[in-house]
Amino acid sequence: MNVRTLKSYCRVWYRLTVQQFETQIANSRGAALLFILGKLFRLGSAFLLIYIIVGRARELAGYNLSQAIFILALFNLVSSITQLFMRGIYLFRQKIVDGTFDFYLLNPLSELFYSLFSYTDPMDLTLLFPYIGITVWAWAGTGYPLTVLSIVLVFFAVIIAFIFAVSWHIIILGTGIRYLEVDNTIMLYRDLEKMASYPTNMYGKLGSSVLTYFFPFALMATIPANLVFSLMSPWMLLFFAGLALLALKFALWFWHRSLRDYSSASS
Repeated sequence: MNVRTLKSYCRVWYRLTVQQFETQIANSRGAALLFILGKLFRLGSAFLLIYIIVGRARELAGYNLSQAIFILALFNLVSSITQLFMRGIYLFRQKIVDGTFDFYLLNPLSELFYSLFSYTDPMDLTLLFPYIGITVWAWAGTGYPLTVLSIVLVFFAVIIAFIFAVSWHIIILGTGIRYLEVDNTIMLYRDLEKMASYPTNMYGKLGSSVLTYFFPFALMATIPANLVFSLMSPWMLLFFAGLALLALKFALWFWHRSLRDYSSASS
């Protein structure tokens, strides 16, 4: 993909996001405030649960209270970023049923781009700033310094986690084409994803391995936190980067195979 093509995709994404924002402002002004308050309340409830658990058990999978809070804050930030860009998956089944996907196939831009990135909720954008602030506050609370190296390592870990997340979302879209099943699959994915809001070590050796090497969830919070806490070698990121690229390659192959089985709504 050249720079010119990339700019075209960015312009289309920006325009679609602006249109979505205009629609929300025109039709549901009060809902935006309720959405933000609901998200912050859910995050506050999660912090309270962490405080109660660690306060009684003293430690959670070997992490103290401040470290567990940092993992939770980082998870919510990364999870919000992935949901921000890929909310289009929640509407994909309906697009298959009503024939909207047929028009995606005729569009000069990638049908995968429209399927995955055509719906961005602007309310998620507004939440990124408080989530970033909470994460920085939680990081400072651990006592580990915010050095340039640690920030870069966390950034790369998050990028790798995002590639894994994109891969799994593409596989879910391919499954939707084949079997018209998206909603339950993505909700199962979200339920599994929530397991990463706590240190993945607490799920035992098998559970931790599944959440590290098969699903991307450990890379959303536990692994970046371990890099900050000097509990993991930074060179492991190279291994996960290779694994993420393999997952993306498989996901794209599965997507193209699924397109071959697609029958338009008119048929």
